[in-house]
Amino acid sequence: MRGAYIILKRDDELLSQLEPSDVEGFSSIHVVQSKEVWYRYRDEILPGLKVADNDFLLNLQENGYAFSFDVDRLKEKFNKPTLMLLGRQDSSVGYKDSWSILDNYPRATFAVLDRAGHNLQIEQVELFNSLVTEWILRVDES
Repeated sequence: MRGAYIILKRDDELLSQLEPSDVEGFSSIHVVQSKEVWYRYRDEILPGLKVADNDFLLNLQENGYAFSFDVDRLKEKFNKPTLMLLGRQDSSVGYKDSWSILDNYPRATFAVLDRAGHNLQIEQVELFNSLVTEWILRVDES
């Protein structure tokens, strides 16, 4: 279930300095629109968008996608360290539906980050990095 798209922080000065096409792409997905987020979007996300197979993505958008297994009904629970990070303001995929599979992952950390949309790794850097680092430590222990 997707949420409504909202902007929590907007830097109008930054946006006025960008190309209109960059403003459109950047503004359409980011909850936090700051210089730091723009630089990471420009360097990490935009290159992938430029080489994306748009026909394939359109097909996915129109027809959906499925895993090779039913994530809601695993044959047995996944008992390894798991990390589920979701953006509270993610209007692309949302966060609520993920809660329903949590019981399949008894060692999971489930975190919904405020001030974060679909690119939560660049909108909530410190929190994202902290949670991923802690998860890696748990993986190393197991």
